[in-house]
Amino acid sequence: MIKFPYKEKAPFKLDLIPMINVVFLLLIFFMLTSTTTKQTKKVELPKAKTAEKNSKEYLVMTIDKKGSLELDGKVVTLEVLPTHLEEKINQKKNTVISIHADKAIEFELFGKVIELAKQAGAEDFMLATGTEKTEAGS
Repeated sequence: MIKFPYKEKAPFKLDLIPMINVVFLLLIFFMLTSTTTKQTKKVELPKAKTAEKNSKEYLVMTIDKKGSLELDGKVVTLEVLPTHLEEKINQKKNTVISIHADKAIEFELFGKVIELAKQAGAEDFMLATGTEKTEAGS
């Protein structure tokens, strides 16, 4: 009888380091992309005593103090605003447009934006305001 040399096999090892590396890379990727999705311009809203929160779904139109416009976080100009609004309004019927306008903008620009939105088919508007903090003694 012939005897073959028996080699003892090494025990099975599961290397978890590559899997941990991939998980951390995915975690970093999602953290970075989630923070950049909703960056909008800083706008100083006018104050109002009767401000209340609204839970309806709406389009956000931002007008900063320099007069530049954003529609749902994307920069637009006055010329292309009606076409972008028409697309958004056709996708979501009965959409409320929430206007986040800086308190320092000219009223003429505000009126022009409302007029263009009406031409695009918008019917409901909401003006975003900040709340006034009342003092305890008044």
